Amino acid sequence: MEMLRLENICKEYNQGELSVTALNNINLSVLEGEFVSIMGSSGSGKSTMMNILGCLDTPTKGLYFLEGEDVSGYNDSKLAEVRNKKIGFVFQSFNLLPKMTAIENVELPMVYAGVSRKNRHIRAKEALEKVGLGGRINHKPNELSGGQRQRVAIARALVNNPAIIMADEPTGNLDSKSTFEIMEIFQRLNDEGTTIVMVTHEPDVATYTKRIVTFKDGNIISDEEVKNRTIFKEGKS
Repeated sequence: MEMLRLENICKEYNQGELSVTALNNINLSVLEGEFVSIMGSSGSGKSTMMNILGCLDTPTKGLYFLEGEDVSGYNDSKLAEVRNKKIGFVFQSFNLLPKMTAIENVELPMVYAGVSRKNRHIRAKEALEKVGLGGRINHKPNELSGGQRQRVAIARALVNNPAIIMADEPTGNLDSKSTFEIMEIFQRLNDEGTTIVMVTHEPDVATYTKRIVTFKDGNIISDEEVKNRTIFKEGKS
């Protein structure tokens, strides 16, 4: 099944009298169960691409289908509804609320989705256990390491059972050990069927994914399967 498809997507920004093209006629599809990394130097269009894929922005031209639904022309409120129901986000800066515990942070998307308090707690605890933080549910972000904070963010992305996870530089603030642990979690989630699209500027991190799409000057210059993939092996963490 096709999870997402872009058809002739363009994104232009007006800077005074100038028009800057951030994306130029992009055509791309991602199948259900894929693990794709998006790469490119600063200004290549990869961040704009992620914003459109995550329904945080709309294209100037073209069509974007998410699970067969054309979301490219949706207004802000409709895009917010799609984001909450279908997309789980993981950011480089974690985006956790500092005064809330791990489990309270994970519960937040379910508050907006109208899930009952009892079910929120059960599902948030299960999600934290899934990322190895079952013993840290009542810790606040400042009591957790960077890697643990990112695990909380991944748990939060999972609780509404999204169709796809969008990860924007998820290892950018982490050391090598934590990077390995986070990519291990992503691989395991992908092996269980979760579709993941990840922006990264680190070639080593991209080797954990199955496919690399590279951008330059608003264009896709390559779209290749990862041949020498780094695969987590049980007992090697």
